[in-house]
Amino acid sequence: MNQIKTLVVKIGSSLLVDENSGKLRMDFLYHLMNDIAFYKERGLNIVIVSSGSVALGRRFGQVDHTQILTLSQKQAAAAYGQPVLMAAYQNFADEHQLRTPQILITLHDFEDRKRFLNAEDTLEELLRQGSIPIVNENDTVATEHLRVGDNDRLSAKVAQLVEADALIILTNVEGLLDENKQVVRHVEELNDDILNLAGDASGVGTGGMVTKLQAAKIASASGCVTHIISGHSQTPIQDAFNSSHIHTTISSDITPESARKLWISTSLDIQGEIYITPQALQRIVANEDSLYPNDIVKVSGDFSRGDTVSILCDEKECGLGICSFYMYEVTALMETQAPDVFTVLGYNTHSDIIQKNDLALF
Repeated sequence: MNQIKTLVVKIGSSLLVDENSGKLRMDFLYHLMNDIAFYKERGLNIVIVSSGSVALGRRFGQVDHTQILTLSQKQAAAAYGQPVLMAAYQNFADEHQLRTPQILITLHDFEDRKRFLNAEDTLEELLRQGSIPIVNENDTVATEHLRVGDNDRLSAKVAQLVEADALIILTNVEGLLDENKQVVRHVEELNDDILNLAGDASGVGTGGMVTKLQAAKIASASGCVTHIISGHSQTPIQDAFNSSHIHTTISSDITPESARKLWISTSLDIQGEIYITPQALQRIVANEDSLYPNDIVKVSGDFSRGDTVSILCDEKECGLGICSFYMYEVTALMETQAPDVFTVLGYNTHSDIIQKNDLALF
């Protein structure tokens, strides 16, 4: 627990919404927010990935509660349910002087590099401000072929986005069950034998154990440990970090930082080159620092914000990085050496050409 800085908590519809009445389980939300506040007081960054908008909103539409919804009916239900869900979260957060801003994401936000960086920057700023961002797929506009698919895998993608150390998937069961219906306490590798143990979805949720294991596989590749655990507790998050509490833990043998560096350093889609001074290279290596405009001596290529570029020093490639600006913006910042970005570009943002977490030196 002492090694965890950032935590993603995924909450399923069946925990949030009563299947019979279609109303929120207020007792669950009360205990959950108390548990989250416990860790916020200890300095953790926490992001919630919350299902529930469709299950909550369907009772406001003119459809039978047992009816299988069409895509447009799901989108309408999400439009009804999302504001109710967010109001409930904020109501319980108010008791701890916390804020719960909403972020709605689609598959394009993960697949498009510029949108990925925008989402990453937004979440980073919200966490810096001490809030608890609540993420959900944008069900009101996402079509079937443009969906992440389910909030289990969405939570793993969000864990990648914020470089989370741990992902907690709260569900109706204690964890993954083996052939004898006993909880598998620890999984080192998600092989076929483990994946074959998964069952189907139940209740108002859309994801079963299969999607939870798929999410764990995504998270593991990003250096994130996954806990699959029952949410039927007054302290479900604390339970996940209690080794004596029965649940499933899926390990990762890497760290989020090393996973990101490996992903960057093995990129084959290089869109440009940034040449830096030997002094800059020495400082970046020594301090694990970012790359700034006054470090640059030359720029080439035609890259955009979010593209991978090669870093060169004395004509030798020394690393790769994900650039935070367009090529013409980098050139302008390099040539003017202005004290702030706004003077040159007309808008305010950080001055890192490549942020330290987006820079992988060889």
